Amino acid sequence: MSARNVERVRRYYESWNAGDTDAVIAALASDVEWHGHPALPEPGPYHDRDSVRRWMRQFREAWGELQADPVVLLDAEDSVVALVHMTGRGRGSGVEVRGGVDIHVMTFDGEEVSYFGLYPGDVAAERAGLSDDEREVLILRVQEGMDESAIAERLGADDSRVIGRLEGAFEKLRAMPSRAHVS
Repeated sequence: MSARNVERVRRYYESWNAGDTDAVIAALASDVEWHGHPALPEPGPYHDRDSVRRWMRQFREAWGELQADPVVLLDAEDSVVALVHMTGRGRGSGVEVRGGVDIHVMTFDGEEVSYFGLYPGDVAAERAGLSDDEREVLILRVQEGMDESAIAERLGADDSRVIGRLEGAFEKLRAMPSRAHVS
């Protein structure tokens, strides 16, 4: 089931990036628990599709362009943890914005997303217990889009050390869904 969930999540991001918020909303359970970015206005939590739909429409209206790039999707049993890099352009200002690392946790109940939580990278890193080295390689991987070899070159480390740091971070992040409902 979890490989199917990873593929579902990949399609949700494709729909979002195409501006099809209705497809994203359709994936949610009617009683979804949805938490937006805590630094944005009215982050929730919301507990139904209509509330999430209103929030998404308002959010998208503020942006002329908005892309969510799921750089890494981690299978976490009945959940998927997405390491996401956001980019956008303000509708009125035209200002281009590049985000850092955001972590999205989606938990499935059957075919539907029953829980969605968006965590800024620093909050997720703290919740997951990432070391400074693990945070550093995640930033380079997700925010900068670097592969393991480029990260190793940037840090003056060997590839196996970078891969070990990334895998350690991924394992800790896979445990986030079990902590998602803890404040």
